[in-house]
Amino acid sequence: MLGEGLGVLVNANAKRGGRRVAAQIARALPGANVRLTRTAEEVDRWLRGLDHPRAVLPAGGDGTVVALINAFARVFKEGPFPRVGILPLGTGNAWAHVVGAPKLDRALRLIVAASDPLPVRRFGMISCEGTLTPFGGAGWDAEILNDYRTQVSLSKGPSKWLTKSVYGYLVAAVLRTAPKTIVNGRPQVIIENLGDEVYTVTADRKVIRLHGVGHGAVLYDGMASSAGCAVSPELGYGVRAYPFAERFMGMMNVRVYDETPLSALAHVPLLWRGEHPLRGMHDWFATKVRMTFSRPVPLQLGGDAIGFRQTVEFGIAEREIEIVDWRGFF
Repeated sequence: MLGEGLGVLVNANAKRGGRRVAAQIARALPGANVRLTRTAEEVDRWLRGLDHPRAVLPAGGDGTVVALINAFARVFKEGPFPRVGILPLGTGNAWAHVVGAPKLDRALRLIVAASDPLPVRRFGMISCEGTLTPFGGAGWDAEILNDYRTQVSLSKGPSKWLTKSVYGYLVAAVLRTAPKTIVNGRPQVIIENLGDEVYTVTADRKVIRLHGVGHGAVLYDGMASSAGCAVSPELGYGVRAYPFAERFMGMMNVRVYDETPLSALAHVPLLWRGEHPLRGMHDWFATKVRMTFSRPVPLQLGGDAIGFRQTVEFGIAEREIEIVDWRGFF
């Protein structure tokens, strides 16, 4: 059967999820185990019923992929995680874009025509507060996410589809987040190294070790509009917020942006493309850090807002994940 050995998780809560999509996938991949879920408990039960799948295909956005990987950690206590092939149905689709995931119809045709082994890319994972994620940040990026979702929840009628697009994301940043940040000012953050070796990126993009910087060293003490960590370069919509995240396997890219909101707005194209060097941007590679802010700030993990924190720790997880590299089919 064409879909034999494949598990397909369809997020009923995704932007384009639902029974119609689940039925479309089941028709395209006869023999696949297709499941429409709404809760973490449903995902866990479904995973326990899979027998050594060739790959698990989450159909949804970044939240769906992150939720699936955390379900892996709960269900598969030992050994490698199943391979993951992302079918993008969400809004930002950060990880899907990194691995070149095409639209659903084309992705299904590629899977049907594929032979084992599927082309994959290996990624590390970040652990934060018990959650595995490809990226997480505190400050402006999380604030924009909060404002964007508030804006989407308030929008009605035909314009709602536009509010959920990259245009809506930019509108939330300019009209909601920036004014609040200008009024409230930037918090101060202290970033401590809780691991061992630390590396940085030079102006000509070379990765070098910082000698004499070990466990307990303060990597940064200053103002921050945004501070976070990632093992994947994008945050969604093609925003390369962590352009060096894949340069050092086994370490995460720790980043701080210390410029004002007005300066950030003036340099949106540069920030979007992940230009380097960029004034106000600071980069390190570390295995574990603690960030302590001068006041509680919003935190996002994998594109999901999880509230406010004054202290947060990010660390490289022990386990890794293999993601289907859709560009490998061409």
